[in-house]
Amino acid sequence: MKLKVRLIGRGLHEDEILVIVMTRDGEEEVMLDRDDLEGDAIEVGSPVGKSNGHLLVELPRETARGSWRVWVAKEELAFANA
Repeated sequence: MKLKVRLIGRGLHEDEILVIVMTRDGEEEVMLDRDDLEGDAIEVGSPVGKSNGHLLVELPRETARGSWRVWVAKEELAFANA
């Protein structure tokens, strides 16, 4: 499953990038390996929770605030079978 992100810059190392993930609570910054970005999305696992049109997904790396899991709107995800 893919999660839409917005590329905003480079990381400290040339193989790192900084992206924004839109969550239920606002924007979250995540530093990723450049190879994790596929177009405008990253791979995430299956949702581990569901609440009021939002899904709880686990990111490949933690956010700048230290969260590994974030609530995202269903529209932010691209399901493989959709």
